Amino acid sequence: MNAPTSLKRRLLVMLISGILLVWLAVLVLVYRAAQHEVEEVFDADMARSARILQSLLIHEVEEEQEMAEKVREVTAELNAIKGQSMPRLAAILQEYMEEEGRERLELVTAAQNAGQRYQAGLAFVARYGDGTVLVRDSTAPDMPQLDDGFANVELGDAAWRVFTLTQKETGFVVQVGEKQAFRAELVGYITSNTLMPALIALPILALLISWIVGRALKPLESVARDVARRAPDALDPIEARNAPQEVHTLVQALNDLFARVASTLRRERQFTADAAHELRTPLAALKTHLQVARKRSRETSTRQSLDQALQGVDRATHSVEQLLLLARADSQQAKALVDAKVDLGALVSDAVSVMSQQAVERDIDLGVDGSGSVNVVGDATALQVMLRNLVDNAVRYTPRGGTVTVSAGSNAGKAWLQVADDGPGVAAEERGKIFDRFHRGEAEQANDTTGSGLGLSIVQRIAQLHGATIELGEGLHGRGLAVRVVFAG
Repeated sequence: MNAPTSLKRRLLVMLISGILLVWLAVLVLVYRAAQHEVEEVFDADMARSARILQSLLIHEVEEEQEMAEKVREVTAELNAIKGQSMPRLAAILQEYMEEEGRERLELVTAAQNAGQRYQAGLAFVARYGDGTVLVRDSTAPDMPQLDDGFANVELGDAAWRVFTLTQKETGFVVQVGEKQAFRAELVGYITSNTLMPALIALPILALLISWIVGRALKPLESVARDVARRAPDALDPIEARNAPQEVHTLVQALNDLFARVASTLRRERQFTADAAHELRTPLAALKTHLQVARKRSRETSTRQSLDQALQGVDRATHSVEQLLLLARADSQQAKALVDAKVDLGALVSDAVSVMSQQAVERDIDLGVDGSGSVNVVGDATALQVMLRNLVDNAVRYTPRGGTVTVSAGSNAGKAWLQVADDGPGVAAEERGKIFDRFHRGEAEQANDTTGSGLGLSIVQRIAQLHGATIELGEGLHGRGLAVRVVFAG
């Protein structure tokens, strides 16, 4: 059978799991929000950088175009006069025209000098309308010609985000690129720094939740301890004055159940006591009539039948007496036992004295084994009934000529009473049943005694009321049975 689940553990697992799920959802939302914002900011920055670069370089392009136009006009005039008067100028102009009059610049980026890790992921390229490079970043990869706007491309072994801007009049193209890895790194950095305080607070929050749940469940734990400490037959109400409403409802339901069970047991015990009491008078009258009839009868067979009838009446009378004792023992739970100092040695002497006549009739050697003065706190009357039942059982079921020894003592601070005999004993497999009501073992039935099977039930009940335990062991001379009642220290 699986062990019951702790309510506190379930609450902690559910609360912490719920918090973790919420934090995971927050993590996803924060990551997506950071990614969106980084994309927006970086894209805007790239577009602004491209426009600034275009604004700075377009003037150079326009001047080159104007200069090229003027060079063409001068060249045309020189060609008209065949350049005879200025051969050197004609040569220079011809060389300029062959180079198309375009400058080509190669820049060294500041990242190579400053060592900025983010700058190493930035690059730009400016081209003429025909694709000729005007200026480029020294770290820029070979960017393909793309449509205007943003595009994600694979350049070399890295993913890049590229913004392309074209000047329609001149066809001048500016491209600004940025590595995607740096954006992802920045998004991760923002996300981790945003959630790091929450992650650090998680153990503290778990401890705080554990403390709060523990405090909240204190009343329930108190009720559980109260119920766990109760004796099996303790049916008095549970007190829960400071319990919260949910626990108070549970306690009220338990108290209602205890009240119903107590009422049922009270009616049952009252019925048992009343029935046993009412049976005593007719049984006594029946025994008297049987004894008179036996004295007047002269026939042997009739006298034998009457003897058997008398034995049946004696057995029924003994059962009625035991039922009355059991009802009285059971009723002790409805009222407190008398707590007084009881001398077990004196109880032993009294029990042997009372039971001596019965032992003599059965030829049983009933004696005391050096019992000194051993005191316990309990109800003297109830303990006397318990010990007499033990002695009565031993005398009743020990064969004629046997021995029964009663003793009391203490061991390791615990007082005990013991009744041992050298009778037939009880088989090991049957010892767990001998305390059941109306149970009679095979040896008892074989001896044809007048037992009712209630004696040891009475003993067990009284022992429970005193918080004592019953131990069964080997009897006298290596045989029989020893019943020891051990009281709590």
